Amino acid sequence: MPIAPPHAPAARRDRLVLGGVFLLSGASALLFETLWFHLAGLVFGVGVYASALVLSSFMGGLALGNALISRFGRDVADPVRFYAAMELLVGAWGLLLVLSFPLLTVWLGAMLSPALDKPVLLNSLRFSFSFLLFLLPATAMGATLPLLVKALARRPGEFGLALGRLYGVNTLGACLGALAGETLLIAPLGLSGTGYFAAGLNLLAAVGALAVAKGFRDEPARAGEAAKPAPAALTGRAKRLLLAGFLSGGAFLGLEVVWTRFLQLFVRSTSLAFAVMLAVILAGIGLGGACAGWWLRREADGRRVTAPLILLVGAAALASFRLFESAAGVSAGPFQTVDWRYVTVLSLALMFPAAFVSGLVFTTLGEAFHREVGDRARSAGLVAMANTLGAMAGPLVAGFVLIPWLGMEWSLFLLCALYVPPALLCAGPTAPWPSAKRSRPLQAALAVFIMCLSLFPFGAMDGYFKRACADFLKDGEKLVATIEGVSGTLQYLRQDYLGEPYAYRLVTDGYSMSSTDRSAKRYMKLFGYFPEAVLQNPKSALLICFGTGSTAASLVEDKRLASIDIVDISRDVLRGADIVYPKPEKNPLEDPRVVTHVEDGRFFLLASPKKYDIITAEPPPPMMAGVVNLYSREYFQLMRERLADGGMVTYWLPVFEISPDDAKAILKAFSEVFEHASLWTGDNFNWMMVGVKKPRGPKPAKDFPAPWQAEETGPGLTRIGVEDPAQLGALFMLDGQSLADYLGEAKPLTDNYPKRLRGYPESPEVQKAYLADHNKLLDAMAAKERFAASAEAAALLPQAVRAESEAWFETQQIINTYLNNMLTPPPPLPAVNYVLSGTDLRVLPLWLMKSDAKKQAIVSKVLASGLAPTAETEFQLGIRALAERDYLLADAKLKRAQDLGYPSNLAPARVYVLCMAGLLSEAENLAAVAFRGGQASAQAKGYMDWLARTFGFRSPF
Repeated sequence: MPIAPPHAPAARRDRLVLGGVFLLSGASALLFETLWFHLAGLVFGVGVYASALVLSSFMGGLALGNALISRFGRDVADPVRFYAAMELLVGAWGLLLVLSFPLLTVWLGAMLSPALDKPVLLNSLRFSFSFLLFLLPATAMGATLPLLVKALARRPGEFGLALGRLYGVNTLGACLGALAGETLLIAPLGLSGTGYFAAGLNLLAAVGALAVAKGFRDEPARAGEAAKPAPAALTGRAKRLLLAGFLSGGAFLGLEVVWTRFLQLFVRSTSLAFAVMLAVILAGIGLGGACAGWWLRREADGRRVTAPLILLVGAAALASFRLFESAAGVSAGPFQTVDWRYVTVLSLALMFPAAFVSGLVFTTLGEAFHREVGDRARSAGLVAMANTLGAMAGPLVAGFVLIPWLGMEWSLFLLCALYVPPALLCAGPTAPWPSAKRSRPLQAALAVFIMCLSLFPFGAMDGYFKRACADFLKDGEKLVATIEGVSGTLQYLRQDYLGEPYAYRLVTDGYSMSSTDRSAKRYMKLFGYFPEAVLQNPKSALLICFGTGSTAASLVEDKRLASIDIVDISRDVLRGADIVYPKPEKNPLEDPRVVTHVEDGRFFLLASPKKYDIITAEPPPPMMAGVVNLYSREYFQLMRERLADGGMVTYWLPVFEISPDDAKAILKAFSEVFEHASLWTGDNFNWMMVGVKKPRGPKPAKDFPAPWQAEETGPGLTRIGVEDPAQLGALFMLDGQSLADYLGEAKPLTDNYPKRLRGYPESPEVQKAYLADHNKLLDAMAAKERFAASAEAAALLPQAVRAESEAWFETQQIINTYLNNMLTPPPPLPAVNYVLSGTDLRVLPLWLMKSDAKKQAIVSKVLASGLAPTAETEFQLGIRALAERDYLLADAKLKRAQDLGYPSNLAPARVYVLCMAGLLSEAENLAAVAFRGGQASAQAKGYMDWLARTFGFRSPF
């Protein structure tokens, strides 16, 4: 069999094998990157600075690999075999990192602990450690593209084709890896299993490369043959091309940051949404690179077309933003914000055109640079290095400088305008470099670019911001502040009542994250009040996630606490406290005992050695991207380690948007860490997990009412509807055997299996089914039976309090049933009658009649200022009189409200009030007038029948 001569072209089959090999390599690389960044977040934190530094360290490793091959690649005689070695290195070290990160957590946490409150030192250490960890695999990844370009571009004119195809195939492989990891692999295999799968792809790629390596080997130098001359210094033109690659790469990755932030206003920030966005970008780049290779094969000259194409990247980004509104109006499903199809449509409309042209640019720029430099490995390595360094700098500039200073709209405009300098660097006065005077493609591209710049829709972002919170604006809330910060887009809304501020809402990236309305305040403040009431003498507290400050306020009210640490990932959220609390004396962050930390909560627990009596947290819902780490078993273990003996953790379990199986996975994780774990209700479907470390038993019964008697905490407890200490026990839901029976065979949510959470419900019908299932646990009368045998309740509440608590479960049932803000409650007056007749509560009757302490305070304030009584103020005064059991005054005020034009018919309520006052004949007369002719709905007839049974009332029907 004849031996192929040196430099003979490899067989077509071998070239196809290398293409398939590089496809696998791209999929593996993206899988490993996803796993590494996720696991690095568990160690270094997922704060914006930590994430940016970890990403930068990885990109630095890639650039180093590019640089090394550009320098030494000419000496590699067997590039495919060397490439196979790099794949093996990536697979082995990459898998080692996946398996080792959990083991490194404690060690790295101890190393970083001394720098916790020294941001410059801390971030320097984060970058250094992550760079060292990623150095080998990232460098090996960076070497792969130049090596294969050298192997495939063996004949003149093949460089552009080889670069485009390889770049395109590898990027399309990354696209597949992004989707496969998110949708197929991580759920069944876990992170470690997915790491093995990714390493298997590297092994398969290495085996495939070795199988065809012989056909791509360079002829060894003969004895006496002159050594290859040293690479010539780069020309000025070559340096300008590298700068163009750096600027265009930086601009595109900066645009990617802006695009992602912008799309978060329209879609829920889930890991699937981010995977789809990334996949669309990668698909665009990959297809662009592959098309450029095909184009250059037909003798197109990269020098002629690169400058026009660079301008077209900016033009495509500008045009896409201009036309985005039409895509945003596409209907893809009932739950558009979590529908992957809707995310795909928006991503294709906004990002794909510019990504596709960007893929063209990388390839044509590389081909133009190769014509200037000549050496295959050196050309591919240097161009990839310049592009990688730009990709390293672009997100930092966009995320930390442009968006916080200028906002997304101006950032997008400036990043698009930034494509002008690299286009100029790729132009020239003499052919084949294009010039604006004689190159029609450049003239056409310049005209399109200028037109798109001139048509940029300045001011459109305000409309998008309002759209992000449109549901709340429809309900009468006002947008009072928009903060485009480093960590996200924050919108503060205010609901006014009678011209006075009533409640504030924090919307983060289009999602309502926190509020100070009645319902939210009840469960958020309970996270602080519950341990303050139960523990004997707490001295220190840690709050993770500030939100709108309700939990922080409940902690500050307890003067026994000597220190309160508040940790939030966003500096802007902490600064937003000035919006929610315009009076400094009301701002919990102004309390001298409070120390704030802008840090990831999990990293703070890992690095801080401090012990606390109380740890409480209400992070974003677990399905938000990056938040699952704050609901896993390992995270709860960190919390337990930071608890002092006898200390308590209270933790938010938001079940309103997760399935029962998801709730069980979180509860299972929590209960496996805390041997003393229990579940309590907060408000509706906002539940509270309680864990105690080495409980010391209940405090004496005589001391238990102290928080209700204290000047600071007493009014706060009353305002959230816990007016009697024994009401605390009626919040009980599950513990011990009842909790174990509920969890059944559920598997815990762990760091290795983050996909044990199924995700948001895919339709309103599914969500209703979830809520119906969750609602079964809100049966307070069933909870009462469990409470009687509860070991955890016995460890937390004195016997006397437990005995009194049993009488309050009926009241809790009313709260669960009649104040449910996600299920349609029944008419409230029978519940009002139970509370008025059987308890001395003052707040709950207000709630049942659509009032609360805040509204009552505002009514008193505006009337004291001289405002003439209105239908609304008279109604509120009537409800106040009803809650105070002054029934004659209540009827007079309600009648006055109706006379002044109150929009709802108050006659049914007045009939009840007259019955409570013992004025049955007046009630019957009023009912006869109100329901003249005996015509009424079935609901009204049922109400009259209830009055008849309860008061001996003669129904008009």
